[in-house]
Formats: sequence, structure tokens, C-alpha cells
Amino acid sequence: MVIKVNEDLKISRRWVNREIKNLDPETDYALIMSMIAQYQMDEFTLNFLVTILTCYVVKPAHMGETLIITNKAMRHPNRRMQDALDFFWTWYATGPDSPETKESVNRLNKLHFSVAKKLPGHFENSDDFIYVLARLVVLQDRLLKKLGLSGMDPQIKLAQFNFAKALSKHFRREGDKELEGFPEKLEELEDFVDRWEGKNHVYSPVLTDLVLALIYAFGERWFPKPLHALGRWIGIYSMENNFLTHMRIEPLSGLKRVITHFTLKTLFYYKTKFAADSKVSAYANRQTLSYGELREMDKTAVQRISDLGWTQGGKDAMGLGETNRGCPVMNHAMPEKEESL
Repeated sequence: MVIKVNEDLKISRRWVNREIKNLDPETDYALIMSMIAQYQMDEFTLNFLVTILTCYVVKPAHMGETLIITNKAMRHPNRRMQDALDFFWTWYATGPDSPETKESVNRLNKLHFSVAKKLPGHFENSDDFIYVLARLVVLQDRLLKKLGLSGMDPQIKLAQFNFAKALSKHFRREGDKELEGFPEKLEELEDFVDRWEGKNHVYSPVLTDLVLALIYAFGERWFPKPLHALGRWIGIYSMENNFLTHMRIEPLSGLKRVITHFTLKTLFYYKTKFAADSKVSAYANRQTLSYGELREMDKTAVQRISDLGWTQGGKDAMGLGETNRGCPVMNHAMPEKEESL
């Protein structure tokens, strides 16, 4: 059930921040994050954050392969994003320990197990799971600081940490094992992100096409055709330069960088300082697109990927076809009999 907020509290333009000041991020983290998601968030903002998060997550080749093999992120990025946002909306709106969230995470675990049949070993490391949740905690804070703005409110950031910690208990890695080693403190989580990103992660050329497919889809989804390029610039600028270097993606420079920096800074300054909080839940009033509408939107993605040579994608694009029975990144043997996803 969606966490409800008393209607009498929804007064003044910035009523959410006012109410959060009266809450304890150590115990009221579910309510704090639900209020932010439902009354300060919108589909555009969540799509933007999840797009950037997904890009960071696929920095190691073995994690990128889990998206490549299904072909969905490359050829159906809008459909995949809507499916991903369904998970995040449920977690935030209902709380990390709600029955709806537990069912949602269990469904995601089963999807991971299904892919693991194709790619054994790719979902066995607790740190990979923890990084996804940890990066989500620090993502917006670090982007705000990059833009020269003050970071997230410490109270909200602590609530986000406690939310992620509670949510992590429901994830399972290969063998239906619980995660191990989630940081106990926010400062430890920050250090964890830096250590994980500082590893010598294996690169694969497929990662560049994968990240750009996500960025192109974001730009085309939310910006009119004349501004598609600006949408892509926003995605690229929002990622740190060391990540872009690893992915062989050129950081913005010159006028592109200036325009994008100004646009993003203005947008975030307005949303964090002046934008009125909603009186109605963004989750409850969310309108999802039909698969037919998403398929139409994804036609440009299919054409673009095909032009790059992705005629098949999936395991053949990764060297996992019939002539190669092992994963080149993880060095695990492939199962004798494979089931199609």
C-alpha cells in the first residue's frame, strides 16, 4: 500500500521539506523517501536518475553483459526503462519493507536468476549489488556539487542511506544467497562507492554502444526533436569524466559543455529551491505508456543499433555463440543446454 500523507500537511509551496525537518532519518526514512518520491519527484526526474545510474552500473564488462545478452536495453530502451521505473516507484512509494516492495524485489531476483542461467557467475558478487544501491544514494548529491550547487540536505541523504540499507536485505545473488557487507554508516558507503569505481574494471567495446543507447533513448524520450542533442549532452555531462574515459566516450567541451552546465544548473536550482511541491502523488497519478507506444518510440533505437552493426545482439554479439562456450570476461563455462530468454 502506498504510504499516505495527511492532507492537512500539504500547505505552502515547499511543504515536503518543512515536514521532513520534523522527522528522524534513522527511523522515518521510509516516510521521508516516499514523500520526496511522490510529491517532489516526477517521471522525467526519475527516468533521468535511473538512466545515469544504469550507465554507472555497467562499468564492468560482466555487468554490461547482463543487459546486452537480453537485447532489451539496446533495442527496446524505452520499454526497459518503463519496466525499471516500475520497480523504483514501487520501492519508494510503498517503503523498503512493504509487501509490495518485497514482491517486486523477488520478481527482480527471479529475472536475475534467469539471466544467470545464460551467464553463470555474473550475479554472484555482493559488492555488485551493493554498488547499485550505494551509487543511487550518492548520485544526485555528487551531481549537484559538480554543478556548483550545495549537495543534498544531510537529513535526506541519511534517510536515503537507511532506505537503501533496508532495501538491500531483500536482494538475492546467485544461489539464492543474501547480500553480505552492506556498509553500516553513510560515510562507509561513500568510501565503498569510491573503492568500487576505482577498481581496474574490465572494459568491452559493447559497453560504449550500451551506454550511448541509454543516453540516446533518454534524449529522444523527453526532448523535442530539435533538442535531442541537448538531451544527450545532459546525460553525458551528468557522468563523471573518469567513467566516460573508461567507456571511451568523449566528455563535453567548449560551447556544448557551457550550454549543458547552465541548463542543468538552472533546472536543479529551480527544482531544489523554488519548485512547488505537488499536492497529489506522482506515483498514484502516473500514466504509463502501452507496449505499442513504447515499440513505436524504440524504432529509432532499433535502426540506430542496426546501423552500428548490431544485427543480432545477444550472446552472439558477446562471443557466446555456438562456437564459443565460455564467457570471455568471467571465464565461466556456459551451460550445456541453453534456454532462450
